[in-house]
Amino acid sequence: MSDRPSSGGGTFIYVVGSLLEGVFAMAFSMALVRIIPQGDFGTWRQFMSLANIVWNVTSMGLSRSLTYFHSTAVPEAKGTIARRTLWLTLGAGALAAFLFYFGLGFAAQRFDNPALAEEALLFTSFLLLGFPSMIINPLMLSANRRTLIAGLRIGLGMARLAALIGLLWLGTDLKSLLICMNVFAAVQFVVLVSIFLHVAGPAASPFGQKLGEQLRFARDVTGVSMAGQIAIETDKLIVSSAFSPERFAAYSVGARELPMIPLVAYSITDSISPEISRLSFQKRFQELRDLWHLWTKRTALIMYLVFALVLFQYREIITILYTAEYLEGAIPLLIIGCLIPTRVTSLSQMLLNLNAPKLVMYATITNLALITGLSLIFLRIFGLWGPALAVAISEIVTNGWMLSRVAGRIEVPMSRAMPWGYLLKLLLVAVLSGALALPVAMLLADSPLLIRFFAYGVVLFAVYAALVWTLRLVSRDDLAALRRKS
Repeated sequence: MSDRPSSGGGTFIYVVGSLLEGVFAMAFSMALVRIIPQGDFGTWRQFMSLANIVWNVTSMGLSRSLTYFHSTAVPEAKGTIARRTLWLTLGAGALAAFLFYFGLGFAAQRFDNPALAEEALLFTSFLLLGFPSMIINPLMLSANRRTLIAGLRIGLGMARLAALIGLLWLGTDLKSLLICMNVFAAVQFVVLVSIFLHVAGPAASPFGQKLGEQLRFARDVTGVSMAGQIAIETDKLIVSSAFSPERFAAYSVGARELPMIPLVAYSITDSISPEISRLSFQKRFQELRDLWHLWTKRTALIMYLVFALVLFQYREIITILYTAEYLEGAIPLLIIGCLIPTRVTSLSQMLLNLNAPKLVMYATITNLALITGLSLIFLRIFGLWGPALAVAISEIVTNGWMLSRVAGRIEVPMSRAMPWGYLLKLLLVAVLSGALALPVAMLLADSPLLIRFFAYGVVLFAVYAALVWTLRLVSRDDLAALRRKS
């Protein structure tokens, strides 16, 4: 049965899986801050900042090349492309882990945190075991297996949460956390590699077919990933160098977007990536624009509601998720939250789907330079939350440039590159809905925080849904797509 992204069902299933994975990730962090000391949590966040750089720099080029080449390959070559991408990723991961182990000593000195070096072996093994997770999604999407990957992401998210039970049994220190996470990662490694090889199928064509072309594509995307991932983590690294692990922990929970926020847009763009790549390859730009704009509007319906919630409840969100000890992260959360209206699509993914990795590389290098320079300046001016402001300004500038490049590639002027009128109207509706829901929070000022927040959210959703339906910002086709099965 078809699971094409344009039909609605497959993409919705994939996005639901991604959102639930994000919910589990958030629940993991919520539990973790209540189980381990703030200093240990800061160390875990420092490691994850470094690990995200290594994972993405090492494997992003290969994973993106898999999306493009697997989607456009003849059937008999698909298994070869998938299998060799797996072996290349695992080989690159082994080399990266070897270097990472010795690099943790330098990081421990730079961050004035000996724990990074003391547990270097456990940190490194967790890093190495995570590499198959970086390429499983591209294969599943290209192979039209959205339901399977959605279920897999939900299952692994639940398994990661279950590992916390082991933490409670072993103790509540950093080493116990890393032991539990390594057990989870080992199980995940076996499951993902087994499923990957099953879905990939046999290698029915020569191993070297189009290998050079794929490696050149991966090389360009690796440059993109290197600059892009370092840019994502630069503000965290700067704050980590300037403040204690405890204050960094507070900054990191606010300045890193809530897990489900970027997942919506990235998951939808991921899901339609194979179709976008095929339409671009065939130069069917009108169909490409229609598909992209359709899902951009549907993404905005979710994202702008979340934006209103963050805009008016950012302090409450930090307190509920991470306790009042992390309230220093509230302002960074608000600043980064102001980027949510731009999160209706992934422009870097779109340019990669349009076979323009060098343009993304230029944008990410510029973004990295802007974040680095502005973070150092704003840190001195504004203190802890200055780097978050640097991130917001840098992303707005680079996203504007990338959108202009996408418009050129799909042969439309900037005025038609996005459904601007629809997005502006929906944004005003979201902000108005958030403001209209505030009296509820005020009336319940003496109630427990969780009850007050829940009541505000219910009223916000009700007002937003009513205005969206009244102003016809959601169509019957959108509702039908929600009900449609793959």
